Amino acid sequence: MAVKKILAMPVRDSWEVITGGGFNCRVLISPFNKRITVYKFNLTRGCGAAQMLQALTEKAGAQNLDKLWLKSAPKWEKNFLQAGMQLEASIPGYYLGKEPALVFAKFLRAERQTPANSRGAGLIEKLTSCPVTGTGKKLPPARITFKWAQQKHCADLARLFSRVFSTYPFPVSDPDYIKHTMDNDTCYITAWHNGELVAASSAETNKPQKNAEMTDFATLPAWRGRGLANHLLSRMESRLLDEGYKCLYTLARSSSIGMNKVFAASGYSFNGVLINNCNISGDFEDMNVWSKMFAR
Repeated sequence: MAVKKILAMPVRDSWEVITGGGFNCRVLISPFNKRITVYKFNLTRGCGAAQMLQALTEKAGAQNLDKLWLKSAPKWEKNFLQAGMQLEASIPGYYLGKEPALVFAKFLRAERQTPANSRGAGLIEKLTSCPVTGTGKKLPPARITFKWAQQKHCADLARLFSRVFSTYPFPVSDPDYIKHTMDNDTCYITAWHNGELVAASSAETNKPQKNAEMTDFATLPAWRGRGLANHLLSRMESRLLDEGYKCLYTLARSSSIGMNKVFAASGYSFNGVLINNCNISGDFEDMNVWSKMFAR
């Protein structure tokens, strides 16, 4: 079997703290994904949103980046819209199960704003108009065992991701990177067959806000179509429910019919599309936002 290699990132992502008269923010600058992601921000005056966007636009232009994006509480919606951002999606219950996160973007080139998948809307319409639930309750394939990954499994996970993805938004082919994520509130669930890692996924947890992103789904080609993603997702959900999380969400590739089906069938609601959001599997991809809230 041919082994796909994840392309090396030309320049590593870097964190920066940027401050201005009416704002401060912590951002991740990613030349590989040609974007700036705002992870945390604080607006100290009404004009802070416009000032922050101006500073980020200048920084992006200087580094040939063409998308800015962030999640925000609803109270800042008017400020970001007036500052020139557009609302791409929302994540209900993101803040402690009470308030949604609004996902805003600013595109600096028209090409980046043009959807990568012209058939994505048709898939979503089909999945949401005729939902099918319960696929995760089927029995897993014979001789498959599931276990939570430990640091000794980082090399196995890196090899799996290397075989599945030709490119990925983050350096998941690096065992040290995976170890770093484990040390920073990401848990991995894995599926094994006769000692070989055949599938995995992860939950990036946000403990203060009681939400988690369900991500990094990877299954070896020979094992696709057997429901492993459903079982991985179900096990992550059970753990997070027990730990008191309120909101689960994912960013699923618009071109991945299988993964969108998994979330639709597992009771997730569709909440919008992030256009050309990241560099994955060899090109920039639109990402569908799906979310689910726990009742209790």
